[in-house]
This record gives sequence, structure tokens and C-alpha cells, in this order.
Amino acid sequence: MQKPLLIIGNKNYSSWSLRAWLLLTAFEIEFEEQPIELFDESALPILEAHAPTGKVPVLVSGEGDQRVTVWDTLAIAMYANSFLTDKDIWTGNLKSEVNKDDNRHRIDSAYCQSIVAEMHSGLTGIRNEMPMNIRATAKIQPSSACLADIARIEAIFAECLKGRSEDSFLFGAFTAADAFFAPVVLRLQTYAKASGLALQPTTQQYCQTMRNNLHLQAWITSALKETRIITEDESGEIISLSGVLAN
Repeated sequence: MQKPLLIIGNKNYSSWSLRAWLLLTAFEIEFEEQPIELFDESALPILEAHAPTGKVPVLVSGEGDQRVTVWDTLAIAMYANSFLTDKDIWTGNLKSEVNKDDNRHRIDSAYCQSIVAEMHSGLTGIRNEMPMNIRATAKIQPSSACLADIARIEAIFAECLKGRSEDSFLFGAFTAADAFFAPVVLRLQTYAKASGLALQPTTQQYCQTMRNNLHLQAWITSALKETRIITEDESGEIISLSGVLAN
């Protein structure tokens, strides 16, 4: 069977691409990767052929009359859960081992879906003021909306990780929630310390757990090899740079 094709943007900047890529990778779903340059004319033919909204990521699965095109990261996650993996992306458990009458499964699944949807549709303060910029350390003056989002994110982390081991993902095993909050981890790495923002110990530990994840490290390594600067996705006072541009 032909592998699905995932169309993504620049790895240094494209947070939604990271979410889809990390989800597929972490759940061992084999796919082909098609990078495009964000805000560049070279991307137009690919986007016009595959992306009804003109945005990434886009997943193309199958061919001919069996071809399915899935746009929007949340839709990609739901499609992957339904058709591409034997694991449940909301709990990280094998579907064959899931007892749907189990109260713990219901609670974790509902909570995971809720915070993924919240990340997908809300938290615009941090998304607008702290755009993902993996190579940079930058200082900003966060608004009250941005600070409220960070407080909400820290509350989510604290609730999910309560009673779990220090190196735990949000629901124990890796789930869609970890994939969807991965760009938040990288945003905090870029801006929090440089901007004088003190993070809770639980947040710091979870961010370290995510940074230790080999799949996320692979994305970061690729991002640091990129040389293009996209001014639309730059924010704040740049303190330092990592990767190719630091040389």
C-alpha cells in the first residue's frame, strides 16, 4: 500500500505541521514527507493541488478513486486514529486492549480530546505573541492575554501530571495531547526565560520530558539546519540563535 503523503511547512516555524508530523511519527505511522516553503511562490502549485484552504499540514492518503485528502491538523489526527494506527491516540493504548466500559479510559479519552480541542481553537494569546521559532532565544513583553494562556497551559499540565512519574507524558503514554502541546514547549523554550517568565516546576519537568523525546529531537535537528528567515513569524528581541544561522 502506498504510504500517505504529509505536506508540511518550514520546520523552524510551522507549529501546526509539527503537531501532525509528531503525531504520525510517534504512533509509528509510515508516511512520505513533502516540505514546502511558507509564504513562497514555489509552494503554490503543491498547495493548489492538495490544500483547499491553502494551508499546511495536509495529509494525502491513497490514490485514484481511493484517494483521501485531509486538511487541518485536528482532522488529520482523527483520520489517523480511525484508519492508520492500531493504537488509540487519545490514551496511547492498543485499541484491542481498550475496554470502553472502563471508567479510566473514558475519563482520560474525554480529557485528552478536550485539551486538544482547546489548543486547536483557543490559546490565541500565546500563539500570536510567541510564534514558534525553534532556532531563537527571544525577549517579548507578553500581554495579559498571553500570560493568561500560559497560566491555563500550566494548569492543564499540572492536572494531567498529578500523581504521575517525573518523566511522564500528559496521560502516561504519549498521546495526541503531547503532539498538540509540543509547539508550546518549544515556544516556552524560546521566550519564557528571556522574557523573565517563571514557570512552575511541573511545567519545567514536562518541557524537559518532551525535549528528551527522540521524535521531537529529530524535528528540532532538521529545523536548526534551515536558513530561511520568515519575518511574518519572527517576534520580539532576538537574544541568540542556534543552528546554522548561529555560525
